[in-house]
Amino acid sequence: MLSTNLRYRDDEILATTKLQKLKKGRSHRSIMLPLKAFMRYAVVFCLAVLSTWYIMGGNIYSQKDFQVSYEEFSTPPGQRASIKLYDGTTVWLNANSTLRYPNVFTNGERRVELYGEAFFDVVHDEKKAFVVSTNKIDVKALGTRFNVSSYGERYRFQTFLEEGSVKVYNRDDETNAMFLTPGEAVEVKDSQFVRTRVANKDFLLWKDGIYAFDDLAFKEIVEKLELYYDVKINVTNEELAMYKLSGKFRQRDGVTSALRTFQKLYIFSFNKDDELNQITIK
Repeated sequence: MLSTNLRYRDDEILATTKLQKLKKGRSHRSIMLPLKAFMRYAVVFCLAVLSTWYIMGGNIYSQKDFQVSYEEFSTPPGQRASIKLYDGTTVWLNANSTLRYPNVFTNGERRVELYGEAFFDVVHDEKKAFVVSTNKIDVKALGTRFNVSSYGERYRFQTFLEEGSVKVYNRDDETNAMFLTPGEAVEVKDSQFVRTRVANKDFLLWKDGIYAFDDLAFKEIVEKLELYYDVKINVTNEELAMYKLSGKFRQRDGVTSALRTFQKLYIFSFNKDDELNQITIK
């Protein structure tokens, strides 16, 4: 009996030991299974976040295979508009102007192409200069506010700096450059840069829909009106052409209203040929 009882007790002890090991194994597996599942989900989530960050801008500028596309925004004669670029820069476009810009800025710069007149409020970025490329002249800035007028070779190029600093240079010869300080403007005359100090900034009112001319020769005013309203204007009165005038008028009122405003300051007559889209001033 004694040996039999001992065998039963040994079996009971062995069974109890196996049961405890079984419980520990199940407990360990019950902890590890949710932990492994959690780790799998965590890895997937992290990969998704990193992929989104990469695509949305984390490394987008250095991605060689990224497809860069260009967009164009144009304003018709007698109208204006404003747009915001992908870097946050705001651009106001004057009448009869076109801005071409990429969907992403690459190669260490933010370059746009301008035909016409535009005012730029550039978001500062030390690593990527902002460049406005015109027919032959480029304007470079990091973050600033400036106006550029470039309607092609027939009309005079001009840049005015309101805030910050800009570098103006010939694209074929960047060593021949001019740096502007606030309140300064540069024009191109006889292929040379000419710097001037501007006291009256009313000419920037075009952003608010008002055209303003301050002590400007009438022939220069006419050139602006031709650009803004896409109309040919012939001035047959030479004395009037050189006469300096000042005035303001609303953009939406049109070229005829503008000429009537100047008629109050200097007596002249004009007639408009709608078929030829032409105005003759006598």
